[in-house]
Amino acid sequence: MYGVLGNFREGEMRDLRMGVLLVVLVLSACTDSGVTTSPSPPEPTGPSPRQPAIGDLVDVRGEPIDVSSLQGRIVFSSGTNDIYTIDADGSGLKRLTTSEDLEFDPTWSQDGKAIAYRHQPGDDSTTDIFLMNADGSHRRNLTGSDGLGDWGPDWSPHGEWIAWNTASAGFVFDLGLIHPDGTGRRVIKPGVYVEYPSWSPDGHRIAFMSPWKGSPYDIFVMNADGTHVRRLTESPAVDGWPAWSPDGRQIVFSSARDDCAYSEAEDCLTTGDIGPWHTLYVMNADGTDQHRLTRTFGQFAVWSPDGQYILFAPWLNVIRPDGTGLTRIPVEGTSAEPEMPDWIGA
Repeated sequence: MYGVLGNFREGEMRDLRMGVLLVVLVLSACTDSGVTTSPSPPEPTGPSPRQPAIGDLVDVRGEPIDVSSLQGRIVFSSGTNDIYTIDADGSGLKRLTTSEDLEFDPTWSQDGKAIAYRHQPGDDSTTDIFLMNADGSHRRNLTGSDGLGDWGPDWSPHGEWIAWNTASAGFVFDLGLIHPDGTGRRVIKPGVYVEYPSWSPDGHRIAFMSPWKGSPYDIFVMNADGTHVRRLTESPAVDGWPAWSPDGRQIVFSSARDDCAYSEAEDCLTTGDIGPWHTLYVMNADGTDQHRLTRTFGQFAVWSPDGQYILFAPWLNVIRPDGTGLTRIPVEGTSAEPEMPDWIGA
């Protein structure tokens, strides 16, 4: 393989995936052991007087978002266990899956009638993309049990395609595309490792995370056919899980650049021993104006359908794109804290 692929070590990919999963599992264990996941009280503006915990809402600024006013429906996974939906105001929780296998990483179809998600009965090689109706019925395997790692689904803006990262030998990922009815499957090899693809609102481009010359992941963007690959971030730490704003002008992503292993700032952040601290950043679609959104721990983010808010996990935290109003949507009745959300309009 050429480009990024030839320079990245397989072990680093495995370590990153395990690090993310470890954070999820540790948080799940805390929830199961009776630790509350209710919102922490707002902290003063400016640097935190202490090292925050992963569950804290940190750097709360401006008027809190009125959760009761939020519109639409959110799908999320409870840790890596099962998939749920909930109204954006925190009401109407519904569990959709009950399998003993891991089922997580869900994404809405654009009409809100179906959900694609990751089904994993064993290790990474057993993962497939499944599809179900929005009420949890008619679950089926979309990609087939081919012994390859298939995850990170994202629905195209017009609902014609589902994109995901599909493994070849040695867990080197290419871009998979398939119609929701299971036809038209193809693999695009852009010459770089592709994980967690994210469609632009116009359907012409795909943002994704990829390692670069042996370093941790950065954010890249390419045309939907795999051409014109461009690198948007150049951080010494992991940058990943990009999501476009509805107008296509901005991309939100998660970065470990504020972790004390990479930052020399006096207010650098650390989880202690369960992997790096991730914070959310926003940038223009061309990679310019990269700036931190909040010091609160966050790995998976999506925009509200109207672009007024950004929702991120773990838990369901909502914040304005200018970094104000940080609030937690209350969720009760799941086996673990919410992860990997997606938000669709009413």
